[in-house]
Order: sequence, then C-alpha cells, then structure tokens
Amino acid sequence: MTKQDKIFQPGTILHEVIVGAFRSSGSSFEAWCRTNDVKPSTARTATYGQAGGEVGSAMLERIIDAAGREMIEMAYSQRVIREAAKLENAQGGA
Repeated sequence: MTKQDKIFQPGTILHEVIVGAFRSSGSSFEAWCRTNDVKPSTARTATYGQAGGEVGSAMLERIIDAAGREMIEMAYSQRVIREAAKLENAQGGA
C-alpha cells in the first residue's frame, strides 16, 4: 500500500463510519469481531489508530473490506467534509 492509497485517518470519524456501514448491511462491528475471533477492543484500537503497526494496519484493512470499502470511502469523505464545514462555521467562516 502506498501513502496515496491511505485515504483514511483512523479515529472517531472512521470508527463511526465503519460501525454505520456494518449496520446498514444488517450486521454489526461486534458480529464481525465474533466471526473473525477478534476482541472488539482490539478491533477498535485498529479503527482508532491506536494500533498503527503492521498488525493493526492489516486488521484495519480487513475491517474496511468487510464493512464495504466503497461504502466506507463515500461515507468517510462526506463525514470529513461535514466536520470541516462545522469547524469553518465555528471559526466564523475564516
């Protein structure tokens, strides 16, 4: 994976988008964890970027693929744009 391929910034927004994508498909983040024999806390550390090494990055990629990469890309982009607009409005449109 190149830096250009790494479009997601792990953190709250990415985690919430992933959880939402699982829900929209009728599943859940926790169900994915059970199916893949992964502790939810371990998976969360990957989505929040607290496990940024090779293992954590690989797990994050697996989670994104399972949740639906295209859905994640679209929802993540929209959410980041909304958050940036909120920030700009809070600063008085500077």
